[in-house]
Amino acid sequence: MVIMMFLAGITIPIVSSIQSNSRKGITSAQISQMELAIRQFESDFGVFPPDDYRTTVTPISLGGIPIPTDNDLDTASKCLAFFLGCKFTFSSSSFNGVYGPYIEFKKSQISGMGVNFADDTADLSFEGINATREVFRYKDPFGSFYSYDSSSPSYNVASFDIYSYGPDKIDSFGTETSDDITNW
Repeated sequence: MVIMMFLAGITIPIVSSIQSNSRKGITSAQISQMELAIRQFESDFGVFPPDDYRTTVTPISLGGIPIPTDNDLDTASKCLAFFLGCKFTFSSSSFNGVYGPYIEFKKSQISGMGVNFADDTADLSFEGINATREVFRYKDPFGSFYSYDSSSPSYNVASFDIYSYGPDKIDSFGTETSDDITNW
């Protein structure tokens, strides 16, 4: 019995460490996937997904057709999930095209906010994440939401910052004990 307790005492911390390292690897891979999706969005629309897309901002447009703003898209994490997860179908007499979704989200990776974004317009229809119109945020493997900054990034000043606070769920970047996972 003592030997079994001793072996369990050795094994449990090792398994826990392996699980944490696995989640860190998945987080890093998801950040890389988001970077590619953001770059594709920028290639199509000429801008990065915004940090804020309320009615106080200038709408993003393509072919002269604006994407409606929505006051529910008030944080960078909501905007990131919305713009990367939506399928935009432009259908006017002067411009036609389908763009997105730029990334596929699993239900376990997103958290709904219980509100719906704007309606279609005459020249644009869009389908949100998992064919819904609900506003979502994207969770990292540790259960926190990814952070995103394109308006005034601190580290990738010419583009955008994406990061996870890591296992401790605390912003500790730049400290000796930081476990944050970033794209810089």
